[in-house]
Amino acid sequence: MRIRAVLGLTLAVLAVPSGGEPLSTSASQPSPAIDHRVRERVQREGRARVIVELQLPAGVHVPEAHLTAVAAAAQRADITAARAQIESRLAWTTHRLTRRYQTVPLLALEVGPDALRELEAAPLIVRRVLTDERLAPTLPQSGPLVQADQAWSEGYDGTGAVVAVLDTGVESAHPFLAGKVVEEACYSTTFSGQSVSLCPNGQDTQLGTGAAAPCGFGDCWHGTHVAGIAAGNGAGTGQSFSGIARGAQLMAVQVFSRFDNPNDCGGGAPCIMAWSSDIIAGLERVYALRASRTFASANLSLGGGLFSSYCDGEPYKPIIDNLRAAGIATVIASGNDGATNAISSPACISTAISVGSTTKSDIVSSFSNVAPILSLFAPGSSITSSVTGGGFGAASGTSMATPHVAGAWAILKQAGPGATVTQTLSALQSTGVLITDARPGGSVTKPRIRVAQALAALLPDATPPTVSITTPASGATVSGTAVTLSATAADNVGVAGVQFKLDGTTNLGAEDTTFPYSVAWNSTTATNGLHTLTAVARDAAGNTTISAGVSVTVNNTGPALPDVIVTSLSYASGVFTSAVKNQGTAATPAGIAIGVAYSVDGVYRTWGAVSGPLAAGASVTIGTNGGSYSIPNGTHTITAFADDVNRFAESDETNNKLSQPITIP
Repeated sequence: MRIRAVLGLTLAVLAVPSGGEPLSTSASQPSPAIDHRVRERVQREGRARVIVELQLPAGVHVPEAHLTAVAAAAQRADITAARAQIESRLAWTTHRLTRRYQTVPLLALEVGPDALRELEAAPLIVRRVLTDERLAPTLPQSGPLVQADQAWSEGYDGTGAVVAVLDTGVESAHPFLAGKVVEEACYSTTFSGQSVSLCPNGQDTQLGTGAAAPCGFGDCWHGTHVAGIAAGNGAGTGQSFSGIARGAQLMAVQVFSRFDNPNDCGGGAPCIMAWSSDIIAGLERVYALRASRTFASANLSLGGGLFSSYCDGEPYKPIIDNLRAAGIATVIASGNDGATNAISSPACISTAISVGSTTKSDIVSSFSNVAPILSLFAPGSSITSSVTGGGFGAASGTSMATPHVAGAWAILKQAGPGATVTQTLSALQSTGVLITDARPGGSVTKPRIRVAQALAALLPDATPPTVSITTPASGATVSGTAVTLSATAADNVGVAGVQFKLDGTTNLGAEDTTFPYSVAWNSTTATNGLHTLTAVARDAAGNTTISAGVSVTVNNTGPALPDVIVTSLSYASGVFTSAVKNQGTAATPAGIAIGVAYSVDGVYRTWGAVSGPLAAGASVTIGTNGGSYSIPNGTHTITAFADDVNRFAESDETNNKLSQPITIP
């Protein structure tokens, strides 16, 4: 199709590069920072479009959602006061006001040399003067690839959520988009000698039905194509495919202007580009409607310049921060320069969601900008969607990848309306398919979105795991100090651990948190007889499941051993006499004497012994063989200790002694 043929031109980044690091001010610099390109343009052309960043009394701008209602109102009042002071100072200079903003400390102007000097002389109310940039616009297989159809089958298609598309306008009557466009706005600028407004009313601003109608030339199909990828519905159109969030609604914001100078257009005129000031105005309109519409995301398939690190000095950041703090993601194309270590502005802003493009084979698209600061990948090569005139066409670019993510955000917003932008981004990043940029010079690895997987990670998990014991088998007899217990477990998100239990109460070892789930059990700690083993599986949400019980018989009888004990002890005339019994199940070893040590008050005094063996159940009297011992007069304790030097093994080594008191007159 023609769209495919002109793709290289329609998606090229045409903006004047913003270059370098963001401008900054410091206490040692009394004058506001003036972008060098502003000075050059004023000197060359006698005027320049600028965005003035206001100096607020409280210092840095704070996203309104992070402030109390009183503090937010105070910040807005400070913005209004600073803006009024600037407008008053410029009253007698060559300038034209192009955009006022209510919630961010910015003011868009067209200034001549005298107005620029006045701004530079106002450091208490002017922080920076930036150039007003011009940015260019940068599904049958791609929907299933990112698992949109799986999300639909689970009941999540973006219903109730709104995606704002800031682009070239949207053909709201297109069958693919029928009934979807619920809000419209246009911010497009007539700037003498450079640009002409494309708002249907011919003014620089238009709100309401019809305001975002697409223009009728060149690349004006772009916004309708982007909107279809994000939220088109193929039902009733004769198409077998839909956009990512087929149940979502749309806000169409036309932010492009017509440029007729071939030098501005890179050769072919007319062309369309968007002024930064108009883009910011469009985003502020989305923010203003947040209470009446459930916005999930704002899609910006546009950009310019190249940044290898975050570009938080760009003027878009305050309004992107406001939106993010309010739970609205600003999803922006990374650009189509084919860079392997840089992305375009405003995608390079740290609080934006930047999107690079992959093919349907999960290879980084040849044209896509990629950098370590990139947020996500999505399909952007040869994507079929709606175009102006009621038809369909295929196009490629990061412009096409971006609405895949903006639509995914609507699905996730429906499923988890309370999730923050950070939480939703984390769900998409942690569940995506990792894609490595294998182009020459490329090395960055980032996730390509999978919506169904992200849904599972984001939703509150009420599904318990499943678990069953695999070893030992029910009815088995076990013994020993290392009986292997094993289990299988599964969960819709993931098993956190499995704890084995004896008779429902006693933990057998520590919880095993890695597959395969097993533990070595010392069965000698349990009594001989019938016992029940269970396994308790736990997932990260705290859901637990107890397995069916497995009955086992513990039999740790062991080999037959003797067990000698002292049953009686007496003393008379220096001689100790004891009775020793073998209460074990085996005779004492043949040829090994059965000895008894005698002590008085805990001090060894003499000994006695008889020859073995001593049969199981038999008794023997053992006297004094080691010489007599006279116990002094008084009360004492005498003790006999059978087999005191452990000449043979016994079934119980702890019951070999007998003590009793004695009084000698």
